[in-house]
Amino acid sequence: MESGTLEDIQKEYSHLSSLYFNSAYFGPSPLSAKKLIEEAMQKELDPSFYLYHDWMGISERLRIKFSELLKVSPDRISHQTSSSDVVNIVANGYRFSPGDRVAAIDRDYPSNILPWMLLEKNKGVAFDRLELGDEVIPTAKWLEKKLHPQTRIFSISWVTFDTGKKIDLIEIGKFLKSRGILFIVDGTQGLGGLELSTQELSYIDVFTCSSYKWMLGPYGHAFFYISEAAEKMIHHDRANWILSPKSKEVYNLLDYTTETLPGARKYDRGQAANLLVSACMEGSLNFFKKIGLQNIQQYNQNLTQTFLENYPQKKFQLITPVEYRGNIICLKATGLDSIELEHALKSRNVDVSVRQGNVRISFHVFNTESQVFKLIQALDF
Repeated sequence: MESGTLEDIQKEYSHLSSLYFNSAYFGPSPLSAKKLIEEAMQKELDPSFYLYHDWMGISERLRIKFSELLKVSPDRISHQTSSSDVVNIVANGYRFSPGDRVAAIDRDYPSNILPWMLLEKNKGVAFDRLELGDEVIPTAKWLEKKLHPQTRIFSISWVTFDTGKKIDLIEIGKFLKSRGILFIVDGTQGLGGLELSTQELSYIDVFTCSSYKWMLGPYGHAFFYISEAAEKMIHHDRANWILSPKSKEVYNLLDYTTETLPGARKYDRGQAANLLVSACMEGSLNFFKKIGLQNIQQYNQNLTQTFLENYPQKKFQLITPVEYRGNIICLKATGLDSIELEHALKSRNVDVSVRQGNVRISFHVFNTESQVFKLIQALDF
């Protein structure tokens, strides 16, 4: 990455008060988002003569920015509050036939498990939680043995939250497509630190991402991509005035219709044009567009490689398989409880998190090589 770009990044993150390696928990927004939030706050304080189209146009402006990030049509993007909301939309909108089943990997993040459990409880659709056993990651060959013949949907995280393992989207996607199985991917722990290629996305039916982690946005926003084929299978079951084509004209709201705006807009959450949340999200999206996801991915991988080559290996067991790593590194201390280690690092102004007994370290674009070595030094005590 060019030195000028690195300087811009450091200016955007000069406000961080710790050695922050915790984007897998909560990604800090760039400083430039503050100006947009302040402008939005002024509208909240004084909405005098705030044009309806300017206000309601916020969500469409963000939709376009997300579509540019993924290189898809804006018609394929929907605004939500969380990844759980997205999985619930699929669970409640897919028209299941008797005997149809859903599958996911056991011990995946709750967002990818609980909606299917509730579907099974309320509607009797069988939900299979597949045990990985000795497998490092699920593969097409493994899924071929494990998936029930009547499986209609397979749901999984791109990068696991507690081990940092990344699945092969293309391999699995090709297999699922050949079987006519809907492929749902939660990219929350990937996108932003990793780039999602056009080829990878071509095998995914629904890709969801909570924006407050690696996407460096606000809590309370998520978005999803849905393919044209999947859109035809997943019906929307929520009536909302903002989804109506009549919402485009404020003087005509009582001309009722159940028709919706085109594409994935029909799934949008209510009040998607939230001024403060949207302003923060726009600041983050502007940052990503300026730096470029490909540049960020390469930079993050370089930082991760520096860490892996220098961390105190005698004191830690590496949990994340190097050949399957995404943008999270998980360690287990050999002679110290992970919670105690987290507290010890906090006393050294190092911010990481612990998940399922593993110390989880997240290297993102605002980190520097100097900070990585300070982390290594803090771990070697």
